Amino acid sequence: MSVFSAWPYFVLVLVVLGAMALPVFRAADEPRHSSRDHRTATLDGLRGFLALSVFVHHLMVTHGYIEHGEWTFPPSGFHTLLGQAGVGVFFMITGFLFWGKLLDAQGRPDWRGLYAGRLWRIGPTYLLAVGLMFLAVAWRTGFELREPVWSLLGAVLQWLALGIWPLQPDINGYAGTTLILAGVTWTVFVEWLFYGALRPMAPLARGDRTPRFVLGLMLLCLPLLCFAALSPGATPSRPTLALVIGALAWVLASFLMGMLSAWLVRRGGPKLPQRSASLLALACLGGVFLGFEHMVGPVQVLLLWVFFHLVCTGSTLFGLLATRAARRMSTASYSIYLLQGLVLTLVFGLRPVREFVMAGAMQYWLVGTACALLLVAASVVSYRLVEKPGIARGRRLRAGPRGMPAAQAAGP
Repeated sequence: MSVFSAWPYFVLVLVVLGAMALPVFRAADEPRHSSRDHRTATLDGLRGFLALSVFVHHLMVTHGYIEHGEWTFPPSGFHTLLGQAGVGVFFMITGFLFWGKLLDAQGRPDWRGLYAGRLWRIGPTYLLAVGLMFLAVAWRTGFELREPVWSLLGAVLQWLALGIWPLQPDINGYAGTTLILAGVTWTVFVEWLFYGALRPMAPLARGDRTPRFVLGLMLLCLPLLCFAALSPGATPSRPTLALVIGALAWVLASFLMGMLSAWLVRRGGPKLPQRSASLLALACLGGVFLGFEHMVGPVQVLLLWVFFHLVCTGSTLFGLLATRAARRMSTASYSIYLLQGLVLTLVFGLRPVREFVMAGAMQYWLVGTACALLLVAASVVSYRLVEKPGIARGRRLRAGPRGMPAAQAAGP
């Protein structure tokens, strides 16, 4: 057995699902809004698997970091794709949900409510993660001031900008500060860019302009994706300029594909039977993982989008996404995503643990599975104490003084 074998990932997922099904995790149960079920029920079951897959990706990255001192992609294409495909589908979900809001409002949503909702949805847990990161930095720097106060204050303020500010420097001279959060906060900045772009794009949500707009931009992305895919010697761990440009095109394409799905779902049309849809969705996902080493390429982006769109139209992957455990895990997925680096830092930062896990693949995956269980438990607590009150506050602000009904105000 190798550390980079694929099958331990599936064992880890089953262990976490089994744990999430226990009564102790009923705190993650949430009522399902009937106004959302027909469009987002299956997506509500998918997010947890995405966050857990990104965690396993970083678990493998951590192995290389301990062994070689380099924070880079794992040598296994499977584990590289766990992170890249997970993030790509997260971006598709964002495109689907928020372009859907614009489509439903004919390009004229309540902008103040939308952005207030985002601030209260993203901000509290982000600040929790960053606050814990500050404590970790203080611990690792011996609780000593190692740089001028004004320099430290400036760095702290950049981190406290809720991810809207792209620069997130080292704190108190501690090199690799962002690695304490596994480097995941770059995606928060990218999400804010998309939210900011919604307003100038809003007129395109009126009528049937969406497909022309999306396909027009995709015509710009596809050559870049093809160029990156065909670039000789390009690997995620040793990226060329072509691969970097292709990665930017991949991020844009992910949002665009989500937006296209939002338009297609609202157009209606025939659907595949549940069993056929689930089979095709898994076949497309399998095609990505069996056929490619990374996500930067047109074929893998298309395959991943077909998988995503089938889930959007109701595919439950043979009932997996409809299970209580999947929904509970998805409820806490944002906390799972943001807190994963802190758990890895806490556990693998202990020298006896590092020595134990590096002695063999079995030891590494046993501790990795324990980290996953600790992460989901901490994330459920974070959801109940931090995320949920923030979401409720955002909904009240969106409802305004006239008290919009809760089902109307509900958001993702």
